[in-house]
Amino acid sequence: MTETAEQPAHKLNADQTVAVATDVFWNEDMTTCPRGAKVQLLGAGGVAVYGDYHGDPFWQAWCPLPKRRRKV
Repeated sequence: MTETAEQPAHKLNADQTVAVATDVFWNEDMTTCPRGAKVQLLGAGGVAVYGDYHGDPFWQAWCPLPKRRRKV
């Protein structure tokens, strides 16, 4: 019996320096971003940071933080 490897949910950029998710996307509706909670924020220049959102229009999109799978 052989196990099949799960396909990765990412791909590498052309320089192979960044792993980009293929199944998770930025949420561009900033009205849904929880204020004052730690999230990933995407700035107007395309740079992502961890931070908390307080309504600054510089932030263009957000994403919740990933969580770890339960160990069985």
